[in-house]
Amino acid sequence: MLENKLLNYAFIFIFIFERLIELYVNRFNKAFMVNKYFAKVKYPDEALQMRLFHTIWFIALIAETYFSGVLMTGFWFYFCVAVLILAQVVRWYAIYTLGPFWSVDVYEVNHHPIIKKGPYAYVKHPNYYAVLTEFIVLPLLLGCYSTLIVGTIFNMIILKRRIQLEEDALRQQGQVQF
Repeated sequence: MLENKLLNYAFIFIFIFERLIELYVNRFNKAFMVNKYFAKVKYPDEALQMRLFHTIWFIALIAETYFSGVLMTGFWFYFCVAVLILAQVVRWYAIYTLGPFWSVDVYEVNHHPIIKKGPYAYVKHPNYYAVLTEFIVLPLLLGCYSTLIVGTIFNMIILKRRIQLEEDALRQQGQVQF
């Protein structure tokens, strides 16, 4: 029982560590966009809302794991882990493809190229598909069904708004992704 809880917490902390790496990458990319393209944050409250939501989501995962989370076993354990790994590959491939233009914030950036390679050649916003997958599969793996349901609903609402804001920012700059 204790081993399962520790494994649950290990999964959670791997994803928290990943978010911290993303914030580190974000800091460097922000400096690049501001210094080279004189970029300005278009919707300053949007990234704060996402950071706050992700923090609450992780707290909910930790709490639900403590009180009732039961790690999946057997085939479903390996299936969920494989899906999570695939989602992270897609996520980091998307971040890598955008390079210094990837950011947690939505920027107003003049004269930057629209990225149409890598996963962006096939689908808009591949990073958000990976995030949505993570918000479904990680709580499922950990047996945190309340966090799965509530977190997925709120995540979909937030991502829908975020995608609209990003698309609006591109349109206002005269750029269209596809």
